[in-house]
Amino acid sequence: MKKYALVLGATVLLGCSSENGGLRGSLEDFYNLTFESVRARLYPTELSIEYVRAGGQVPVRVTLVQREGEPIKAATYDLLTLGNITGRSGDNDIPRMVGGELKLTEFQAVNGSRIAGEFEAQFATGEDKASLTGDFDTTLEVIDQIIGYDVDLSYLLDAGDAGDAQ
Repeated sequence: MKKYALVLGATVLLGCSSENGGLRGSLEDFYNLTFESVRARLYPTELSIEYVRAGGQVPVRVTLVQREGEPIKAATYDLLTLGNITGRSGDNDIPRMVGGELKLTEFQAVNGSRIAGEFEAQFATGEDKASLTGDFDTTLEVIDQIIGYDVDLSYLLDAGDAGDAQ
């Protein structure tokens, strides 16, 4: 029985984690934070750190907006003014973020480079606030987004097809 209690206690302290990141905080009391892996994607307009489930659902997505003329670099960013945390778990959206900070400890805007860091945030949950902290250490994927679309649709085009239409 003691062994079971130690394992259960360690699981509660660790929160939800994978080999390349973790999530923990009071938000998990009512929002399912489980995930399988972490991926980082750099779009022309934003950096996205996504905690992903096996079926592709993203319960937590940390977004940092890339301002024109101010490239993203290893630094600390206020998520309330320069980003957001969104996500969906089952049929529930993550509550509205009311404050947060993202710290990039390692970052280069190069496909395949290492990206590491952590974040902390607070969410509105009625009259109370819930907390969420996370960390990540993964490989950056640079995505070329099709201009004029709000979502990445580049996977629909084969690079060789772009100049073929006449």
